[in-house]
Amino acid sequence: MSHSWDLVVIGAGAVGSAALRAASECGAKALCLELHAPAHARGSSHGHSRIFRHAYFEHPDYVPLLRHSTARFESLERESGVALLHRCGMLVAGPPGSEVVAGSLESGRRWDLAVEALDAQALRARFPWFAYPDDAVGAFEANAGLVRPEAAVHAALGAARSRGAELRIGARVRAIVEDSTGVWVETDAGRERTNAVIVAAGAWTPQLLPELAPLLTVTRQVQAWVATVAGIDARAMPCWLVDRGPSERALYGLAPDPAAPTSTADGSSSPARHPKVGLHGSSDVVDPELGAAPVADTDLERLQSAYRAVAPALAGRVVAAATCLYTMSPDGHFLVGARRGARRIHFAAGLSGHGFKLAPALGDALVDLALRSRTDLPIDFLAPARFRDASLVR
Repeated sequence: MSHSWDLVVIGAGAVGSAALRAASECGAKALCLELHAPAHARGSSHGHSRIFRHAYFEHPDYVPLLRHSTARFESLERESGVALLHRCGMLVAGPPGSEVVAGSLESGRRWDLAVEALDAQALRARFPWFAYPDDAVGAFEANAGLVRPEAAVHAALGAARSRGAELRIGARVRAIVEDSTGVWVETDAGRERTNAVIVAAGAWTPQLLPELAPLLTVTRQVQAWVATVAGIDARAMPCWLVDRGPSERALYGLAPDPAAPTSTADGSSSPARHPKVGLHGSSDVVDPELGAAPVADTDLERLQSAYRAVAPALAGRVVAAATCLYTMSPDGHFLVGARRGARRIHFAAGLSGHGFKLAPALGDALVDLALRSRTDLPIDFLAPARFRDASLVR
């Protein structure tokens, strides 16, 4: 039986758009199926900015993937002519013994990254927007900053389509069935026959791969863009993360984007011209079909109480606020591999609120697996088989 496609990618978000681009570069006949519009506001690939960095405290094995991803963002900038990265630097800070700071410095040492260790005096001198206790410690990576998610998704899809890849919007996938010679992808509009499938559906992954549902929890996150207090200029501010200890969620912030328009189509101020803040993680579980509840006053009060304590310069008004989704794995690390019992169905899931910066590497790795059955990118530590008590262990 002849196949209509070499590869079908399900989802056109961060990973799916990167995978479609990679497939098109390989000359594959590729189709991407997306339920909503690309970079829509119901998932995880929106919000004007995402942090990119390389000194990774989460796990040092991410660093080669991060370097690969940054290089791929840079090549996409050249190809598309769209500026995707703003290198404003990344600051992490916390109390003595902070695992965030120590892990960032260790990652820098292990991989020969330019990361500076800072004490409270240096933090105050260089980053005056924040309040530091006398025993605070920090680390700063200059070759880090923010990536523009909507622009990155659209640029990757545009590059893929320029090479012949097809994108279908409004396509709801009902089932993925592998047989001895290929895969059927069942949609509301009919069936597609393909040699391989990549599932990059974000919060919708448990619906498509139900065996992963016990390992994936979708949560609602709140992010806000805030004005500085009178007389404070935030244009030189870095991206940042403050470790508040094991009993409190980390607080993060993103620098204003100097490339953002001064106003939106309706004449209002563009949120991205202001710093963005959020708490990393949430216990607010969401059904992605129903969507996240709108931002409430209680959300903003909780967030303002947290960030004003560590960044008093950001005590101005809330300019805008929005929700996004995290799809969390049990250990906060990604799930990347093949479906249990399958050879032609691969996935990336559970990006746990830190995946956008790694999306190009994940897309490349999944295309390698789908088209060549192997990848040189170091993703073994992300294999789902690390959850030995889970039903999906291969």
